[in-house]
Amino acid sequence: MNNEKNNIQGLQVNPLQGSPVPPLAGTVLVAGYDSRDGSLRVLNLASLVEALQQAEALHTEDRVDERDKASLTILAGTAVDSVKTATLEVPTGEVWYLNRLNLVTPAGVVANVMVSKFPKTEGIEKAYLAADQAAASDTDYDLAAAGQLGADLRLVGGDKLTIRAKVTAAPVADVAVALTPFGRKARKLV
Repeated sequence: MNNEKNNIQGLQVNPLQGSPVPPLAGTVLVAGYDSRDGSLRVLNLASLVEALQQAEALHTEDRVDERDKASLTILAGTAVDSVKTATLEVPTGEVWYLNRLNLVTPAGVVANVMVSKFPKTEGIEKAYLAADQAAASDTDYDLAAAGQLGADLRLVGGDKLTIRAKVTAAPVADVAVALTPFGRKARKLV
């Protein structure tokens, strides 16, 4: 009688000779055991990270709203063409999924929003808006809408939203510029 169990051998690979799985440029591979057929399946790590980010977005822990805003005050008599900034930083250990930004600019001040996560252009932070928001405006930007990002903006601890305001007419009284993000705080998995 032929004993088939004795004929089964483990995969014999010398690490110096190479791997039975061909390397994929720029890709990290992870393997998992498939209990349905007893095989070892190779998974792309990027796919696993993407799945974890989707799961992460479903675990809402709190809201991002008026409590989490950035504002700056431009004093009366500030010179024309002066630029002022204020920054809102995502706390360490948190992840935010933003679906809307509200930017309020007073008369005589134009503003834009810088997102630290966006790629820099020649070492300079890239503005979210193609052109500065006009003076005396209160505008909501629906990030998931067509013509915007098309999805929620994911920011992790240390990422920053910065208001960059430019004075176009010297204010006669103190004025404020405000940026209010809206969305949710989620459980960080990745």
